[in-house]
Amino acid sequence: MTDPHAGTRTSLLGVILGLCVGALIGGTITYLGVVDTAAELRLRSGGDIVEADVLDTRVMTSRKIGASYEVQYAFTLPGGAETYTLSDGTGREGLWTALPEDDWNAARAARKVAVRYLPEDPWVSRPVNAGAAPLGDPIAGLVLGLLILVPCLLLLVRVLRRRPPEPHATRE
Repeated sequence: MTDPHAGTRTSLLGVILGLCVGALIGGTITYLGVVDTAAELRLRSGGDIVEADVLDTRVMTSRKIGASYEVQYAFTLPGGAETYTLSDGTGREGLWTALPEDDWNAARAARKVAVRYLPEDPWVSRPVNAGAAPLGDPIAGLVLGLLILVPCLLLLVRVLRRRPPEPHATRE
């Protein structure tokens, strides 16, 4: 005879798996938001300055903000062999960053740009004249991650605490 609760267990397993995946996604987004926010706040409170090589320049235009003058840079620390570029919390490297037009023109002509970096983590850096990076994006990521993570965890706890249905006596 077949188990009358097999479908219920299968759908319950699907719900649990879905909530675990949602919690994993929400937790990852939250983690990246925290990492990027913390890195930006540490960079705002200090860091060392180094002269970086300008690898490439470009002008991006959009209807909303107009022209954006961007550079890619790389630097090595005195006595070091590793080359650092602009990176983010996801591990992407060699990212583009915007500069004021006058600073972009100077960086383009000299093929150099002054960069502030964290001595304990040189992957956290930005051009000195770029100003502070906005905290809106990493904070939005943190909030979005929490909006996914918290409900998934609460529902997962609720589903796991629910008692399974009582087995019914079956006639043969």
